[in-house]
Amino acid sequence: MTRRRVQWLVVAVVAVGAFLYGSIDEGAPRTNADRAYALATTIGCPVCTGQSAAESDASTAKVIRASIATWVDEGRSDEFIRNELRTAYGDDVDYTPSSDGITSLVWIIPVVAGAGALAALIMVFRRWGSEAGLEASADDQRIVAKAREGRGDD
Repeated sequence: MTRRRVQWLVVAVVAVGAFLYGSIDEGAPRTNADRAYALATTIGCPVCTGQSAAESDASTAKVIRASIATWVDEGRSDEFIRNELRTAYGDDVDYTPSSDGITSLVWIIPVVAGAGALAALIMVFRRWGSEAGLEASADDQRIVAKAREGRGDD
């Protein structure tokens, strides 16, 4: 294997490793307050348009934040909390996209399209590299010889 291919292989392994680590690792354990805030940022305020329960100062958002904090302190799961809030305020309050069915295509298609575009670019660059002649033409050799004679080089 050439040195260049080894370098590209290392870059690819590091990139894939970073991608996997970023998508799988959930970070260090959070405090209950951190977890409650993170949940509140993914729950929409039913009164406000385009604001999460964590951002809104509406009384409904304050009730949602207090409920989330209580459930987190009780040790309830994120899914339980989301279900309770969906039941109380409707499905529109949950900003977390589902990861199954047709909705998963929203996450899969850009990754597949990006990989396809990258593969196409690699193929095009390889084709361009193979089409470029690495041998000097007779005209090129004459020009170089004439330039060397003018400078006194051998």
